Amino acid sequence: MFEFSAPIIAYLLCGILVAIIICLAFFKKRQSYPYYARQELLTAAELQFFNVLMAVTKNKYHVNCKVRLADIINCSDYHWRKGYGYKISSKHIDFVLSDPNTAAIILCIELDDKSHSLPARKYRDKFVNKALDKAAVPFLRVPVTRGYDMAKLEKDIVLALQ
Repeated sequence: MFEFSAPIIAYLLCGILVAIIICLAFFKKRQSYPYYARQELLTAAELQFFNVLMAVTKNKYHVNCKVRLADIINCSDYHWRKGYGYKISSKHIDFVLSDPNTAAIILCIELDDKSHSLPARKYRDKFVNKALDKAAVPFLRVPVTRGYDMAKLEKDIVLALQ
């Protein structure tokens, strides 16, 4: 059997420790963040509609932009784990009117541009419609136009709230 002296054991342990550190440094994945800042929160069409919506609501409501669907509706922990939670956490609603005193959700508004005619978007829209309807959340879809009739929009909001 081999006998090791104390200095040899110390060198051996140091070598093993250095090898472990090198392996950890080599195999450790570096955490990278591929994010970059967006230039604006709303598209030009959304911004135009937002300004009209602000004028129509006359500060009666807060106008919230791009609200995550999971912040509007929810499901049980059981259903969340079954995948229903992911379906609502990965989508947003363009505008949500809320009560300025209580933050209660009053009305969700989706601004429909030409992308809403694509099959995948139609599927998404159908899901959102059904989910909000099931949760009894008032919802209004507004088609994108070059200009908005403020009186008609105000009437559509009132009708959606009935």
